[in-house]
Amino acid sequence: MRGTENHGAEAREAWRELGAASAREAQRRRWIRRVVLLALAALAGAGAWYYFRGPDRLPFGVTPIAEIVAAPARFDGREVTVQGVVAGTSEIRLSGNVQRSYVLNDDGAELVVVPAGPLPARGQSLQVTGTVAKPPPGQQLAPRLAETKRVRAPGR
Repeated sequence: MRGTENHGAEAREAWRELGAASAREAQRRRWIRRVVLLALAALAGAGAWYYFRGPDRLPFGVTPIAEIVAAPARFDGREVTVQGVVAGTSEIRLSGNVQRSYVLNDDGAELVVVPAGPLPARGQSLQVTGTVAKPPPGQQLAPRLAETKRVRAPGR
């Protein structure tokens, strides 16, 4: 009988170890499930954000011109990056000084850009970075953007 008692104690100990191991395994599996669910939720959220941004789908860091036109005081003095198509250019010579500008259009919203270099070609798609200046109060002028960087618009 003593051999069976000892065998019974060993069996109980083996079952306890097996139970502890299976409890650790169950906890590990719960953590894996949580991580997978969190990753799926993040992926679903990113997909929804991308889908519902609308047809203009601007890249990260690009401010829609319509937002600047709607609230120029909010952007006054701030550096922004905008994207659009050159709708027109202007070069005015006054007593030896040359004033250049071009209009950047994005879905009907227009922004006057004062270039840092030569004027771009009309119809060219650009991504422009610069500092916004709101128009003087009481005047129906478009906000201005003092260009600091200009590149061809990606994907256009």
